[in-house]
Amino acid sequence: MDHRHPYPAYLRQTGGELAHAGLAACTRAWLAALIWLAALCLALPAQAQSTPWPGTAEAARADWDAQQPPDSGWLPVKLPNDWNQQWPGHSGVVWYRLRWDIAGQPQTQGLYIHYLMHAGVIAVNGVELQRDPQLTEPMTRAWNTPRYLVLPAPLLHSGSNELLIRVSGYYAYQPALGPIEIGAPELMRTAQQDSYLVRQNLNWLHLGVGATLGCFFLVLWLMRRQEAAYGWYAARQAAWVGFTVNFVSNTPWPFNNINSYSAVVSIAYVLYHGCNAMFVLRFMGRRWPRREAAMWLSIAALAAATLLVPDAQLRAMRTVMAWASSALLFTTAGVFVGLAWRHGNQAQRLLSLTALASALAMAHDLLVFTRIVDDNFYLATYTEPLATVGIALTLAWTFVSNTRRIERFNDEMQHHVAEARAELTESLSGRHELELLQARLGERVNIAHDLHDGLGGMLIGNITTLERTRSTLPPDQVLGMLRGMRDDLRLVIDLASAQHYGELSLAELLAPMRHRMSQLFELHDIALHWQLSHIDQLHLATSASLEVLRILQEALTNAFKHSHATRVDVVLAREPRQLLLQVQDNGAGLPASNNTRSPTHGTGLRSMQARAQRLGAHWSLASQAGRTTVLLQVPLPAGSAADAPAA
Repeated sequence: MDHRHPYPAYLRQTGGELAHAGLAACTRAWLAALIWLAALCLALPAQAQSTPWPGTAEAARADWDAQQPPDSGWLPVKLPNDWNQQWPGHSGVVWYRLRWDIAGQPQTQGLYIHYLMHAGVIAVNGVELQRDPQLTEPMTRAWNTPRYLVLPAPLLHSGSNELLIRVSGYYAYQPALGPIEIGAPELMRTAQQDSYLVRQNLNWLHLGVGATLGCFFLVLWLMRRQEAAYGWYAARQAAWVGFTVNFVSNTPWPFNNINSYSAVVSIAYVLYHGCNAMFVLRFMGRRWPRREAAMWLSIAALAAATLLVPDAQLRAMRTVMAWASSALLFTTAGVFVGLAWRHGNQAQRLLSLTALASALAMAHDLLVFTRIVDDNFYLATYTEPLATVGIALTLAWTFVSNTRRIERFNDEMQHHVAEARAELTESLSGRHELELLQARLGERVNIAHDLHDGLGGMLIGNITTLERTRSTLPPDQVLGMLRGMRDDLRLVIDLASAQHYGELSLAELLAPMRHRMSQLFELHDIALHWQLSHIDQLHLATSASLEVLRILQEALTNAFKHSHATRVDVVLAREPRQLLLQVQDNGAGLPASNNTRSPTHGTGLRSMQARAQRLGAHWSLASQAGRTTVLLQVPLPAGSAADAPAA
């Protein structure tokens, strides 16, 4: 099995085919979208064309409060008309008077007004047909709303008819009256509905889609802060929503005048391009700190100037903002195309072409905004949804691709973890068997030491007694020796099988040994003196008690067998923080040449040393002629030391 690829070959092939199929589907979708964008750019200017007004048109200016058209000052105009051509710098009201003739009996007709900026009143033959809610600040913003009115036959005259339109607007915001068409009601209604679909409904759809996608990628960014492209895309969408509201809002709310509203919209527009530039850089994996800082400083300066400039200079400032935003847009599109086609993948290249197409649409809008092109039709609000959805699809595809890579990596990791777990289980199984074997060997060694130190010592003592006794020992004495060895064997078995604290105190465990040793030493005329202190309530672990008693037993056995002593003193005392054991005899002592390694004492001394190490205790042996001392100092557990008697 090939561990580098935990999936079967057919699964790997299927995953690759799915990835290629998904990329091919995205490619086809992008190509279709680009074709749709090109068709839209070609169709919208044709749609914007209108039938010329069939009669004459005149215009006269007035102040904000004018309720009736002036008697004089009328100038002939052509529709569409921007009154800055006749009265540069005029803000207020302009009256438009349009006349046309009807031959024969009047028929009901439809009136289609493409736009008027910003608010107006419409009357035909002296009858008012429509009036916007606010003709002064906060003024109605109906500049992007196509209007349709029905002109009933009784309202019209044979011969001359008059259409009077009052338009309120500011010179800074392209004050104008758009094309006006009159004709069959069905035709005019259809034309107005088509225009309304493009100017209003499409913008509302774009607002909903843009806000939804922005919120979605904002949540993704909050969950994965390292994905900076998601965050900048969300910021880009927020700024674009702020700008697009301008196309559907009919009031300047939350502001009380159009100037403040337009300033904020202009700032949102330049912020959108700044966030778009940051998104492109992060999407392409680039960071240019100095250039980014310079860009944001410029945007901040433009935004501050737009907010602080006097109303008289606002139009010039908005023009500067438009040119600056367009320059940033074209630069971003150029950088995007360059990076994508040099270092990017297929999806990034297609997205860069969409960005380039959007930049071309923005160029058209810049010409309209600056009045180089005399029109009121902006392409960006209709082509931008393509870029928005396209970027979202690309980000989603990138997210899905990354997720799939992570899933594959997780599956591989799980496979390797399973293999490692199996190997570890096998290794632990072998180790467990080894530990069991070592435990058995350890138990055998411990039993051997216990038998040597206990039963073995008693056996040697009894043999020595029999050897030194010239006469036959009474049966009771021999039986006592055998019972002593039996009791010692019981001690080994009982202590080896005990598994918890507190079964017997140290004094209770010591009593049988003390009795036997005292009898043994007394039988051989050796004085054995015991000094026990505060061990009646001392409960140690069974293993620790056994180690202490075995060290004591070995020390007494050595004194009995080898020292030729006449007196042995045993001290077993519980002191603060330790248990003290001292065995001292007045015998000949150990040979000076090898105090601890003589052939006679080697096994027993090593046994005592090993037991002391297991206890974590200090063990020492001091020997000279006439005195040999074995000393053991066992540290007590915290609970036992707490209530120890004072020294």
